[in-house]
Amino acid sequence: MSELNLLGPMGCVTLSCVLSLVMPAILRAEFTLASVSEQHIIICTCMRDLVACSIINSSECVCHNHPLSMLEHSDSPSTVMYKRLTVWYTSPFNVARLLNNSEVRHLALAKCNPEKGASLPVPYFTVRRLERLYVSYPFWMPGQNHDIVLGRDMDMLYQEEPRITVIHTDVLVGKTELKAFTVKTRLESDGMNPFPELFTPMDDLTDMSSIFVSFLY
Repeated sequence: MSELNLLGPMGCVTLSCVLSLVMPAILRAEFTLASVSEQHIIICTCMRDLVACSIINSSECVCHNHPLSMLEHSDSPSTVMYKRLTVWYTSPFNVARLLNNSEVRHLALAKCNPEKGASLPVPYFTVRRLERLYVSYPFWMPGQNHDIVLGRDMDMLYQEEPRITVIHTDVLVGKTELKAFTVKTRLESDGMNPFPELFTPMDDLTDMSSIFVSFLY
């Protein structure tokens, strides 16, 4: 006798109702997309992964426009916090501002315009707790991408150690090669950042004795 038969007719109906409500939320949670241009920031939750820089179908994604004022968090902690986030963009500068001091575990970046951009007025942005970065330039260098697991050379324990990744903004405008290295350092006795020039807030890390800092350039 199958498990469904054991549930009985009403049990099957109840299970179907629960799955119909829960499964779309689970699927959407697997793919969070931010579309960033000079004029807008749109953040979507989608039922499936999408082809980079394609048309966002409203039947598959629920999207919300966000004001550009959300980029003005400056050196304060960002409101961008996701386990997995994909960013399609035509404005590298706004992406750097959006992601600076964000918290993302798996980050995918796709540049959606066909030419290499000019260097940005800001040299870097930081992402907290980043474990993996995937970068592609579908229209500038189709077929070429960068896929980097952070801290692999240091045998970094992702679930146990605090991490900050410093990403040079040239990654956003276009790079044929991408290099990375990770160092393990200690916070100062007063909890201050050992790299003060990064201007990265560490208020929630003051009780940590050490931290991994990764540099991508």
